Amino acid sequence: MDTSDPSRPGAEATPAEPSAEAPAQAPAQAPSEVSAEPPAETPAPRRRPRGLTTLIVACAALVGVVGGTATGYAIQAEREPTPLPPLSQADLAYPKKALPESKRPAPLPAKHDTAVKANGDLRKLLVGKPKGFREATGYFVNGVGVEDGWLSPGGRSLEYTEPGEVLVDSVRNGIRRVAAANWQRGEYEYVAVRLVQFRPGAVAEAQAEAESSRRDAANRTRSGHEEGREVKAGSGAGFFVYEPDSKPGYLTVYGGRAVGYRGDVMFDLHFSDTKPLSEKAIKDLALKQLERL
Repeated sequence: MDTSDPSRPGAEATPAEPSAEAPAQAPAQAPSEVSAEPPAETPAPRRRPRGLTTLIVACAALVGVVGGTATGYAIQAEREPTPLPPLSQADLAYPKKALPESKRPAPLPAKHDTAVKANGDLRKLLVGKPKGFREATGYFVNGVGVEDGWLSPGGRSLEYTEPGEVLVDSVRNGIRRVAAANWQRGEYEYVAVRLVQFRPGAVAEAQAEAESSRRDAANRTRSGHEEGREVKAGSGAGFFVYEPDSKPGYLTVYGGRAVGYRGDVMFDLHFSDTKPLSEKAIKDLALKQLERL
């Protein structure tokens, strides 16, 4: 008996299973109006390219400068040239004929020509040995001995605290030769003479070397006399007396120096003793050396 029929009395109602082919439920309410086309977009504002204003201003300035320059040249070209002021000196006058031999001036005597004197034996221009002195083997602690009145540029450089630098500077400045003499009196009194000759050139190297030596001497001079004293007025030569060198356990050393030049030759005189030096003796010997040059 089929008990699933709900029409029968006393039968219990059994829920029916949904149909597998039942259509999906439609939406409760459809929109009243559907737009067929999307809404139109508002176009963005167009921007001016960056730097355009600056480029316009720069072009205008360039056009103005070029135009102004061209206009100035055009105006100047149409003007009459301004005449230059007359020269202060008239044309140089030359004699039509050279002077005859009988009227030409005599050449400068060799005794008055410093170049002729210096080109000979430089040792002959060394000042004479002072009275009471004898030949000495050396003067400077690190120096070398004088050989037959000559001293090499390298040997001269060893007499300085920085020989390498002195030698390089001397060669660069055109050093030619060095005449030298060392003298001694008693046990501790010494005198050294150096005549340094340079090659002729556009620069007065002998003068420059003398001025450099004077600055070195001034650094050792006693207080109040740093400028030195003149050997002869207007000669450019000077002499210096050093501050005494006193060290515990050693004798006090008194030193002095005289420097000058004539032409391409620089003279350099050194003095040393364990007693105070005579300024008059230094000046007199320096003056004699200056006169020999």
